[in-house]
Amino acid sequence: MRNVTKILSVLVLGVWITPTARPAAAGNGQEAFDKLKSLVGHWEAQPAGESKAAMDIQLTGQGSTVMETSHIMEGGKPVEMVTMYYLDGGQLKMTHYCMDGNQPTMQATYTPETKTLTFDFLGATNLKSPNDGHMHHAVYTFPDNDHLKTVWTFQKDQKDAFVEEATYVRK
Repeated sequence: MRNVTKILSVLVLGVWITPTARPAAAGNGQEAFDKLKSLVGHWEAQPAGESKAAMDIQLTGQGSTVMETSHIMEGGKPVEMVTMYYLDGGQLKMTHYCMDGNQPTMQATYTPETKTLTFDFLGATNLKSPNDGHMHHAVYTFPDNDHLKTVWTFQKDQKDAFVEEATYVRK
């Protein structure tokens, strides 16, 4: 009986201290990340309009991160924001460093059939309350290799407050 107890104790202890393998995330994060990597370059909003929006996309971290720098005019002053895209396990995520001073993180779902990448809010740093204004959702559509449509949804008081849409052309 003592031997059985010892064996069971060793087995339980072995299971308890053995690191659990994180299951591979479902989805197509790598395919989506590769799509974002293909966007490296300079992009300008069309039509140019008052905002004169542009963005530069580059690789950093030895290709492990896509960095998007957005350039806009806000109240006649230039404003830059940075969004970093990266794989976390098999999931594509992004962190948006917003002009509002918070940093929402979102997780992506890629639908190759519709050429759409959808990001959903996971959480944010420097957000005092869920009622504070923040970017909450983003959709990227890739009509072809030289055009990109973005739709960003801003939430305040836990409701959609406004949507920012832009169509970019590779320059």
